[in-house]
Parts: sequence; structure tokens; C-alpha cells
Amino acid sequence: MVCAPLTESTPMPEVFSLGGYAVYFSALDIEHGVHVHVRQGRNLDLARFVITADGHALLSHNHGRLAKKTIRQLQFVIEQNMDEILRLWVNLFGDDIHFDK
Repeated sequence: MVCAPLTESTPMPEVFSLGGYAVYFSALDIEHGVHVHVRQGRNLDLARFVITADGHALLSHNHGRLAKKTIRQLQFVIEQNMDEILRLWVNLFGDDIHFDK
């Protein structure tokens, strides 16, 4: 897993990359609960994972029709790195952290 530095000037800051996929935040998504998007190259928003308060990553959509194995791998890495993802979310969006129900 490779973490990228987050800045407010980046509209879609990358959280980490894995196997050719980038997991990122959209700076426009502050009104939503904690979640991440997945892209591959210029193909944006292939999948979206909602982060729950108990540390799970739930697949919200799979517009890119990623293979089930890829979804499971991404979900596993997201859940294993939840503390870092939450830290980066707070770094980008501030302390008003909330989770969708």
C-alpha cells in the first residue's frame, strides 16, 4: 500500500494505491459520511466504499464492474488501514467526522 500526501488543493486526493487501482477521497464529498472511491487511471469512481463507525468498508456501488476478487481485496485493505484512512479524512475535512447509516 502506498499512501499519498493529502492537500486541500487536490480535488481528488489519493489515499493509497493497490494493484493498479487508486483509492481516493473527493474533496466535494464532505457532506457525506466517511467513504472512499476507486479509480484506475483516468477511469474515475469505478467503485465506492462507505466506511462504518465499527470499522467496516461496505460496497456502495461498483459502476466499473470490478471483479469480486478485486472488490474483496480492496475492501480488505481499506478495513486493515481504517485508522490511517480516518486520520487522512480528518486531515482533509477537519474534525467533524461522521458516518452514514
